[in-house]
Amino acid sequence: MPDMLLRGPSSSLSRAPPPEAAAARLVHTLRQEESSVLSLSADERFIYSGSQGMDIYVWDRHTFSHTASLQGHTDSVLALIHSPERQWLFSSSGDSTVRIWCTQTLSPLYTIIPHGESGDIFSLSYVHTPTQQRLIFGCQNTSIQWVDLSPCTLQPPSCQLGLGDISPAGSVYGSFSSNAGADNGIPSQSTPGAQTPVSSSTPPKHKFFDSFPQPAGRPSAPQRPSTAVLTTASKLSLQRTSPITTPNPKKSTNCDGANPAEPTDKSENDPRVLTVPAECVVNSAHYGYIYCMALVRDASGDQLWELPPDNNPVLKHTFSHEFPLPSDPPAPSAEETDEDVGGAVLALAVRDGTIFAGGQAGRIAVWDVETATLVRVLVAAEGVDVLSLSVLGQDLYACTADGYVHRWSSTFQHIAVYHAHSGIILSSIAISSSGVFITGAGDSSVKIWDVGSARGRRRGNSKGVWPSEPVDDIHDGDVLGLVYEDELEAEGADDPSNALIFALSKFVAIPSVSSAREDCKQAAVWLKKCFSQLGADSYLVSSTENVNSLVVATFRGRPPAPGAPRRPRILFYGHYDVISAPPYGWLSDPFKLSGNNGALYGRGVSDDKGPILAVAFAVSSLLSRRMLDVDVVMLVEGEEEAGSAGFKGLFESVKDRVGEIDCILVSNSFWIDDVTPCVTYGLRGVVHSSIEISSERPDVHSGVEGGAIVEPMVDMVKVLATLASGSKVLIPSFYDKIRPQPEEERVLYEKIAKVTKTTPASIASRWSEPSLSIHSLNVSGPGNATVIPSSVKAKVSIRIVPDQDTDEIAASLVNHVNNAFAELQSPNVLKVQIDRTADWWLGELDDEYFHALEDAVRNEWQVEPLRIREGGSIPSVPFLEKALGCHALHLPMGQSSDQAHLQNERISVNNLRKGQAVIERFLVSLGKRELS
Repeated sequence: MPDMLLRGPSSSLSRAPPPEAAAARLVHTLRQEESSVLSLSADERFIYSGSQGMDIYVWDRHTFSHTASLQGHTDSVLALIHSPERQWLFSSSGDSTVRIWCTQTLSPLYTIIPHGESGDIFSLSYVHTPTQQRLIFGCQNTSIQWVDLSPCTLQPPSCQLGLGDISPAGSVYGSFSSNAGADNGIPSQSTPGAQTPVSSSTPPKHKFFDSFPQPAGRPSAPQRPSTAVLTTASKLSLQRTSPITTPNPKKSTNCDGANPAEPTDKSENDPRVLTVPAECVVNSAHYGYIYCMALVRDASGDQLWELPPDNNPVLKHTFSHEFPLPSDPPAPSAEETDEDVGGAVLALAVRDGTIFAGGQAGRIAVWDVETATLVRVLVAAEGVDVLSLSVLGQDLYACTADGYVHRWSSTFQHIAVYHAHSGIILSSIAISSSGVFITGAGDSSVKIWDVGSARGRRRGNSKGVWPSEPVDDIHDGDVLGLVYEDELEAEGADDPSNALIFALSKFVAIPSVSSAREDCKQAAVWLKKCFSQLGADSYLVSSTENVNSLVVATFRGRPPAPGAPRRPRILFYGHYDVISAPPYGWLSDPFKLSGNNGALYGRGVSDDKGPILAVAFAVSSLLSRRMLDVDVVMLVEGEEEAGSAGFKGLFESVKDRVGEIDCILVSNSFWIDDVTPCVTYGLRGVVHSSIEISSERPDVHSGVEGGAIVEPMVDMVKVLATLASGSKVLIPSFYDKIRPQPEEERVLYEKIAKVTKTTPASIASRWSEPSLSIHSLNVSGPGNATVIPSSVKAKVSIRIVPDQDTDEIAASLVNHVNNAFAELQSPNVLKVQIDRTADWWLGELDDEYFHALEDAVRNEWQVEPLRIREGGSIPSVPFLEKALGCHALHLPMGQSSDQAHLQNERISVNNLRKGQAVIERFLVSLGKRELS
């Protein structure tokens, strides 16, 4: 949770945030490539971030992954706004252009060239009404310009390039046409019947850049930095102009469905060039750069624009903090404004009839639109500029240059402040439908914050959102801490911080290392309560032995119709214990879930806490929608990482309560790569052993006893040398019972070799051939170079494959080591011990349950899944198959780069959510099938 900082300047009328004020919860972090985030926008599918490096980054709102980069601007992207009505994205830049992009295809549509020498285009506003669609932008040269984008006056652009043509994190290129820059000395072509603005080869002197003398009656320029202005309008009435010049029209399909124009030989992917005519410009709208703009509805609340009878452009209710223009009604005096606020206006936000203007020195002026009066001045922080403002519900969020976010309530109470970025916060947006606040900063990051729904909440809705309370304040009885939105403003609006990820953050926060009994107990209790909240009948199974508890949960589906066969019963197996996670080498706290560029980081997110919760939420989702036609029993142990010690005994004690099972489902492995969905059908078995050779004397000095005694280390080296030669195991009869590789698997390995860019032999050696490994050598004493240890202990494992017998291989290993040591005729003592074993497992590829799982993966990912085996072992899978008399299935959710057991373990948000969706499809399919 971000650090809380309570700062309440005495000069502000608002109170300091109370100690119990809740800071926002960081949901995810998106990182650009060493480039400040200057602007932000979002729609239903994407988050768009404009960079100082000229690109517009496109991020998937559901998976937080980098989808594409929109390239075309040749300078920093200073402003972004989205039109949901047109499905357009508008961007302005320091290259003196505005670009329009189709948000459905991520393709460039138009390039708008402003009138005259506008300089940087800092701000954008778009108005969409039944009669007018206009884009307004504020320029560095103090002008306000606009273009009419109504379909009747605008020729449609090409909109041919789709997402299928964009590689992941790829680029979409826009370009100027050869006649770009009309009215800047470059002639433009016009569409038939269009009125083309007259251009001149010699542009006239500009009032701002060419330093015209001050007009009479106007004050001289201020000595302080150039004023940033607000151009807001309760009624901003602009002249309807002639159709905009659209060079080189062509026949195509527009984003908003306008009728196509006649085709030309212009490149299909080139954006059209539009120019702003002189009559669509308000020159010298302010005495400084127009950094920000906002639109305010008029008093009736039903329109933003009107056309006056004289068709002359009129600006009404124009506010400037430094030198207000004449307005109707009158604006506050310059003296009053300067005294109370002062400095440039850098950010604007509107709430109902109130305008918030953030500026230099941490001041936020609050204006009433109807009366055009300054209501009050809020102070975020003394001497720190306010660079961005957003309104979410009735609350105001202010971002300052020191990286902090301040929050005021509807009654102007300063209710929260938290440190959001290590750099200057340059942009922010609020998404009211999901209670999400997004910030972009000079530290090259975009951060997505949950600040709680700004609207009313009630329980019982299936759409879960993050709570507004801090995690630590949630009562133990409500382990998920879920609250629900009453409604969504738009169908399909997403909630990036959904209940699954929130639950995973709580689960990961418990450091349930296998050997940490108390932490594992807490994890088991939390998981039991979680299952209960999701609709299961859950309980714990404990033992008098020193083993962690087993969590059992049963989700019961709809009862079958009279006379119908019983519904299928599926058992899911997983484990809540994790291996240790020393903090060194981690980019974040291993036991605090963190999101970065579409991945969730933390110990256990991939192995196996994330998959466990994905399955539980999938079952619960079907249960809540009355679509669960199977019973699902979840069996989650706490000793898997330690070899599943005690699991057999715990399971036998509840076997009768579990009842008859038709299929076992496991999700505890990974894909062969990062892009190809897989289904695992085989695991190797393992025999873990310890070999110890010791003498009866203590450690001795090699300079004193070296050469006079038989050293245990020398004996150990000789014994270990008899176990293998290269990759071949030398234990007698070791290869006698290995099942020959079928032709179908040989063909499959050739296919997988092409995907992994390896050889079929390499794949077979890791999956379907046995191996022997020496893991460690530990010595008594300090391990110094001059000390002869009195005892040496080695850890040795053997991976076995079908149809090797675990007990036979274990016995053969012990006999071979004993015989090899006996041949040495050493006075030292040998001790061989089998620590633990796990049998191999091979799935049934012709099983109807296996085909149902493959179909679910195929339908969700829309690709053919790969059938893979793995070289590791899961002891409980073959045991459960034998104990329950049914086949097991293995669905890997993680990718090959998930770093399980290593530093920075992670899982893709997309994989986690699609894993949940695959389980839902699989269970629905089983409920519909006539299973034999």
